[in-house]
Amino acid sequence: MGSYGGQQNAWCHKGPSKSTGGGAAASELRPATLAPPVPAEVWEALAELRELTGEPFSAEIERALADPGPAPGGAGFDVDTVRQLRQWSAEYQQVAIDLEAAARCCRLVEREINQRADALLSENNGRRTGQFRDRFRRTRAAARNSVAVTNSVLVPNSVPVPEPALAGLPYVPGPRSEPGPATAGPAADAPDADIAASALGPLEVHVAGRRVPRWTSLKARAVFQYLLIHQDRPIRRDVLMSLQWPDHSHNSARNNLNVALYSLRNTLDGLGQGAQPVLYRDGCYSLNPELTWWIDRNEFLAAVDDAQQAHRERRPEQVIGAYRKAIGLYRGPLFEDDGDGEWYLPEQRRLQDLYRQALEGIAEIHFRLGELADAQRFGQLALGHDPCSESSHRLLMRCYASQHQQQLVGRQYRVCVDALRDELGVTPSDETVKLFRELI
Repeated sequence: MGSYGGQQNAWCHKGPSKSTGGGAAASELRPATLAPPVPAEVWEALAELRELTGEPFSAEIERALADPGPAPGGAGFDVDTVRQLRQWSAEYQQVAIDLEAAARCCRLVEREINQRADALLSENNGRRTGQFRDRFRRTRAAARNSVAVTNSVLVPNSVPVPEPALAGLPYVPGPRSEPGPATAGPAADAPDADIAASALGPLEVHVAGRRVPRWTSLKARAVFQYLLIHQDRPIRRDVLMSLQWPDHSHNSARNNLNVALYSLRNTLDGLGQGAQPVLYRDGCYSLNPELTWWIDRNEFLAAVDDAQQAHRERRPEQVIGAYRKAIGLYRGPLFEDDGDGEWYLPEQRRLQDLYRQALEGIAEIHFRLGELADAQRFGQLALGHDPCSESSHRLLMRCYASQHQQQLVGRQYRVCVDALRDELGVTPSDETVKLFRELI
């Protein structure tokens, strides 16, 4: 690894230096006269850097800070000193990026191990153990409550999603459809775009048709995610600093942001002609509007809007087409592979509710059109997304009753009762109980 490996070992293993000059206080580093004055935090940073790395910083560095001009007697400070400082800075930044990538790998492995352990705990005649069930209840309750969080700065559009109002559509008996595939199909291929980002599910980014294989900096990815969700407005630098480095000083957070943006621009490199995907103007960052962007979240929201508009105009076939497009775009929760972020959780929950609405809405329309197989298929998909969706349980009960399968009606009702009891500790609503009694 050469000098880079040596610097990494020094960074990782050396404690505060006890050698001569290695642990000097900031006051001891300050020259007698300053022209121009050097901020106190610079001297403190130099002292801290000495202790962290154990590097023997020479008097020429102190002279360069105090007075970069010629020294008395006509001899200026050694230019090689400045070059050495720049080299160390670049190497330490690379070490930080590599360590952050290593930490990410550890988190992914840890997450997989935890999932496997949870699966083992749940293998008790197909039912969760008491400890796993309690944890699942707390997690689901917290997720349901998060949708009510008001966060106009981070996610201005996080509002509860209304239930689909489909009662006005007539029931039109029709031929029974053949069962379809388990899912609505893969998301449509992204059109020709400078940058295409799929944020629903694991984050995938393509730059000029080339897939970004990995992120060398998790902070660079986090900044990019925030800019993606707030593509419609510039983001102040202080917002990004306080969001990603809340416990750092202002200067430290600003430096970390600069490093993250440098890594982000390198990651998104490949557009040619000096095109910059991230712009800085008037103290704000934003995605370059001159580039062509394709973001699956935006396409998903547009498809849901189209479906709602078609429903208001009483055009069920167009509703089905728009909802199918939205369902195909939804690969999973927003930033599914990011286990550290919290600011996007209200928006993640909002998109999950919209996805549930699309599944329930298209299932309801298929039922009213007499297409019972498709209604059952999308109803089952809705329950796979949310086992406690009583409206989906009621839809399946009505589907079975329409086919004179009362035994399946009773089975579906028991599945609903068990899911609500095990996961939420509640009983079915009066509406569900009344429907069950009427169908039986």
